[in-house]
Amino acid sequence: MNAAHPILDSPPDRRALRPVVRWAGGKTALLDAITGLLPSGWGRYFEPMAGGCAVFFRLRPQRATLADINPDLINFYNVLKLEPVRFLNNLAALSATRELYYTMRRARPISSMKRAIRFAYLNRLAWNGLYRVNRNGHFNVPIGDRLPAILWDLEELRTASAALSDVTLLQGDFSHVLRYARAGDFVFLDPPYPRGAKDSGFNRYARSFFTPGEHLRLSRAVQRLTDRGVHLMLALADRNELRVLYPKTLRTKVVQSKSLIACNGMARGGVSELLMVNY
Repeated sequence: MNAAHPILDSPPDRRALRPVVRWAGGKTALLDAITGLLPSGWGRYFEPMAGGCAVFFRLRPQRATLADINPDLINFYNVLKLEPVRFLNNLAALSATRELYYTMRRARPISSMKRAIRFAYLNRLAWNGLYRVNRNGHFNVPIGDRLPAILWDLEELRTASAALSDVTLLQGDFSHVLRYARAGDFVFLDPPYPRGAKDSGFNRYARSFFTPGEHLRLSRAVQRLTDRGVHLMLALADRNELRVLYPKTLRTKVVQSKSLIACNGMARGGVSELLMVNY
């Protein structure tokens, strides 16, 4: 198949964007390393553990499927995509206060719009941008130490809405999403993993942790993708106990990042991460 080049074949107005949600474990700091390892071309783009979608927003691929197991995250992207005017008008009416934060945290809205507003507000003000839930699936992160006068760049959100206009958004386990990938497509995999010692225990983005057993399940999916000719890149902690779970045929590059969680931003030490590819 004739795969479109991710940059050269893009229209001039498909500018790179920043992620519009704060997401612990996001790949913004590694984007230069990631783009330097991209395949020369591909058909469709898949990001089944989307999070903040840093890679998607940098590349702006024309045919993309974004997915995540987190229903609130995917609902946020869906509402931003489908109802941007109403959504942004609601966000613009909010101000940053501790009282409203904890009121929002206790709330259990049902409608898609109210869920998206709650998610956006909590994400903007939560400690370290962390998304963490308890075993009942209830968000339990305390408020951070900032109460910004301006909560969002609304123009940036409008541009992100336009970027999502042709994107397929799915909520569910990665295994259900990856079955749609075919030979010549490109998959970027970014499973939850601790970057440093202080990060462990902060990978509960859904009701259950992403365990070594989940990594083994993902490893089998990586092998199936490789067998059917799908290009893939996997981001992983530079830890032997994780590395050995994945196919030995993957080519690996070690890159430097910062520890995910620290009370003091200056205390986030440098750590090694892996970018693994099958091409």
